[in-house]
Amino acid sequence: MDATRLAVVTAAALGAARTETEVVREAWQAQALARAVGGILAATGPHTQSAEARRLHETGDTGAPPCVRPRAGRLTSVADPPRALDALDSLLAEAAHALIPLAATAAESGTYTDCMETIEALGNSRDAVRVLRGLWAGSPEVVARGKPVDTGSDDPGRCAR
Repeated sequence: MDATRLAVVTAAALGAARTETEVVREAWQAQALARAVGGILAATGPHTQSAEARRLHETGDTGAPPCVRPRAGRLTSVADPPRALDALDSLLAEAAHALIPLAATAAESGTYTDCMETIEALGNSRDAVRVLRGLWAGSPEVVARGKPVDTGSDDPGRCAR
């Protein structure tokens, strides 16, 4: 399954999550997808982006609950990297925003810690995604195809549900 489509599927699952456990699980699904996209781009993308793609692939690899079976295991391609990175950026922002109220109202210190660790991992991944978006915007391959990347929006509402 393509990265952009998986980002949309994950955003829908995050939007449907009703319990704390489900929200945290879906946030980690977003994180796992970011890592998987980074792995594919590191292996198949232009050399100029490979270091940052590896950084994304290696970001946030600790702390995920062992019960999470990553949906990202279904990732087979990143057909349109700029579009996938846009969708991923929105998804990561949405996931972090979904965790903030959980952290603020966490009755258990374990839940608070889980939320904060997940928010940190999502933020680190989002930083790497934004750098990659910028690199793709300046990539000769991208310029030749006429697909500029919008790197200016922080609006988590951009993610399709």
